[in-house]
Amino acid sequence: MIRLLFVGDGERDAATNPHLVGRLVSSPIEPRAIPWPRLNQAGRGYDRKLLFALHQAREEGLDGVVATIDQDKSPGRDRLRSMESARVRHRETAAPLPTALGCADPHAEAWLLDDPVAVRMALRLDTHAPIPTVRKTKNPKGEIDALHAGSARSSESIRTVLVDIARSLDPARCQHARETGFEHFTKEVKDEIGPLARAS
Repeated sequence: MIRLLFVGDGERDAATNPHLVGRLVSSPIEPRAIPWPRLNQAGRGYDRKLLFALHQAREEGLDGVVATIDQDKSPGRDRLRSMESARVRHRETAAPLPTALGCADPHAEAWLLDDPVAVRMALRLDTHAPIPTVRKTKNPKGEIDALHAGSARSSESIRTVLVDIARSLDPARCQHARETGFEHFTKEVKDEIGPLARAS
């Protein structure tokens, strides 16, 4: 069991990202989650917030950190570069703590929507039910919410459904992983968290 601190943009990320990471490294994950806004005491900027999260993870004896952000309207991947810079600075002054970083474009639901098979399975849709591609929508979150509302699972919590999508997701089926940032995240997780899985 790998004990990880997950830092993300909200409850949906906290619910789904541990399952994505678990699938990517084929290992059970014991998550502890904290949203970015709760790190405001660290100061402004994702670099300071990540450094604070790394310190907190080490204080709690966790095995590593997984930090993701949504690109939203930020220019390019500035937020990701800020976190990468902080990770480098941290490793210059402390023993390395495995830290996987990711930036979802435009937000994490794009990673889930990009696997239409997982979406259909989780929502119990017909195998031929159309699933919009991430290239044809600017709002993957809204698309998943609409699919959920029209599905047999509409009375269930969206978080429960998102977790089921994450559990079923196969990176090989994500045809736009480079565009959504999932390809980069997958590599980060395998490079940073993968060795923990192999050692456990």
